[in-house]
Amino acid sequence: MVECAGVAMGWKNVILDFDGTLVDSQSIFVACANELSKAFGYRRIEPGSKPREKSTREVLIDILGLLPEQVPLWVERFKDLLNRNMRNAATVKGIKEVLSALRKDYRLGIVTSNTEETVRHILARDDIGQVDFIWADAPTLEKDSAIEGALIKYTLSPEETIYIGDDVGDIVACRKAGIKIIAISWGFNSKAMLERNGPDYLVETPMQLLTILGPHAVK
Repeated sequence: MVECAGVAMGWKNVILDFDGTLVDSQSIFVACANELSKAFGYRRIEPGSKPREKSTREVLIDILGLLPEQVPLWVERFKDLLNRNMRNAATVKGIKEVLSALRKDYRLGIVTSNTEETVRHILARDDIGQVDFIWADAPTLEKDSAIEGALIKYTLSPEETIYIGDDVGDIVACRKAGIKIIAISWGFNSKAMLERNGPDYLVETPMQLLTILGPHAVK
């Protein structure tokens, strides 16, 4: 992994994914997917099916057995179910301290498919502190449009902005939006899956984010 001083690299804005990055939602994701699949007669995510080795779309088609044309409607119903359960998600250990450190040097924002109410509830519940902006209800499979929308609305320069996310979709979205990405391996996709898709940086613990973004990181 390349190490660099984030401030020295010219980054001024850090956009974070929420689900899987700031909160540990893997078990909630699986439970909600299986609940919805049972209701509509699709397959379940079974132990050993390795969902972390697949993109979100591949999980829906290859594991749950949806037809491609069924994906958009299923995703919308899944988002509603997931949002109703996300308020109980636990924040990732160490993320509070990392955000506290980053807040000193960066403008912080969150782009998420969850509701703004859910995000603010968890930030307040765990005394994490507020962020500068939240772009909520982003399309699950089209996050690049949400990132681009946030860049425009909050007047963020792509060259001065870096994203932190947990799945292959985040990597693809950041390429389309023209910004760098730090992939984290504790979320939706595994380290190996993320590596195969070539993120700009890859970390395995929250504290390693400061190796890249901290003011004392080594270039």
